[in-house]
Amino acid sequence: MLMAASTARPSSLRRSAGALALGVGLLLAGLQPAHAQSAAGSAPDDGFSELPRSEQDQKLQEQGLTRDDLAREDALKKLRSSTDTDFYSTPAQLPAANGGVVRSEPSTFYLDPVKLIKPNASATRIMYRSTNSKNQAVATTGTVLQSKAAWRKPGPRPLVVLSSGTQGMGDSCAPSRQMAMGTNYEGLSLAGLINAGYNVVAPDYIGLGTDGAHTYMNRVDQAHAVLDAVRGAQQLGMEGVDAKTPVAAVGYSQGGGATAAAAESAPEYAPEVQLKSAWVGAPPADLTLTGQHIDSSLFSGLSFYVMGAAEDSGVAVRDRLNAEGQRRYDKAQDSCLVGTVLSDALVPSEKLTADGRSFFQLLGDPALKAYLEEQTIGAAGRHPRVPVRIAHTVADDVVPYQSGRRLAQKWCASGVNVSMQTLATPTHVGASLEGIPSMLVYLDARFKGIPQTSSCWRL
Repeated sequence: MLMAASTARPSSLRRSAGALALGVGLLLAGLQPAHAQSAAGSAPDDGFSELPRSEQDQKLQEQGLTRDDLAREDALKKLRSSTDTDFYSTPAQLPAANGGVVRSEPSTFYLDPVKLIKPNASATRIMYRSTNSKNQAVATTGTVLQSKAAWRKPGPRPLVVLSSGTQGMGDSCAPSRQMAMGTNYEGLSLAGLINAGYNVVAPDYIGLGTDGAHTYMNRVDQAHAVLDAVRGAQQLGMEGVDAKTPVAAVGYSQGGGATAAAAESAPEYAPEVQLKSAWVGAPPADLTLTGQHIDSSLFSGLSFYVMGAAEDSGVAVRDRLNAEGQRRYDKAQDSCLVGTVLSDALVPSEKLTADGRSFFQLLGDPALKAYLEEQTIGAAGRHPRVPVRIAHTVADDVVPYQSGRRLAQKWCASGVNVSMQTLATPTHVGASLEGIPSMLVYLDARFKGIPQTSSCWRL
């Protein structure tokens, strides 16, 4: 799955085959990588620890989780106290320009929770300025990975900005915080990019790890965090990373949405960024469509994440829930994804609202409907100016295939060169893993200067 390693660290990469195999069943935009321990640890839902072990195992199986996932939740709780929180605190004054670096420091990145495997790259944690959808200057964070693999392709070594899939809402879920713990499930994608010779920057998104609420799936916030991460990386003074560096953007699920939003926002928000192409995996470009798809499903807890972002934007959502719904909503705002999935999977949403309507029916309320429409990617007047690959499986059980296909159709209608790839693996989980080699092959072709063949004629 990963591209060949450079000769700099052959022993560590040989060890990686076994350890990375542990992650083959993991979700790039949902379930997290398994911890090496087998203990259940603290139960993330009420009453779970009181159940007999056989009933615990049954409940976990029904919800697509394992005891290793619970052990990872414990690791995230420990992360709160082990990470230097001062780094993530917003200073009294921010740089004048978006992308301006507030602070940076050397960081550690492990591919596995046993901390045996380090990628073939140096890691630097950064805080940089961005601007949110309220036009407020904010501090956000991310990680820059400088590849030590040889670059043998034509032209300068590119910078790839990788937007993470769904992590959760709590500050401890931020990818830059998890890298030192070996619990960042994007490690498979990051290692593939690094071994291919790309330098990488991975943003945490606004409010994830830093002050304020994480504005989950807010189109503007995510686009700005991604593009300003590129600007921030270019200001660190790293060899081969500057304003002239060619850039590509990649991401799956939430990361696919962030990548798509960044690609169509770049011409106006960051025209100086040398964006050459984008790989967009399973983008939730239409949140209403996705909300209907996940309502009362295994991933119904994601609805609380979207509600939290809407509430942060001034849309009253929490008061539409009953007492139990509000309890679950509040818990979700400080949880990582495994805890949310385990707590809220398959709960009928009509039992959580004040008036008995389902979550999907709530989406029709005028204020919430307007907010969700503002987050739609591919609206008239917004489209990328570079070739884009959209990769999606028809059998996606989280983000409906229609979301990706309709986005491709909209961009095609605007004259964008879109390559639409239908992944063969069923489920959001499986397709995310199939997408990694697809993404690497795609980038290789674009940076070799091979023209992209458009799929627009058949969409």
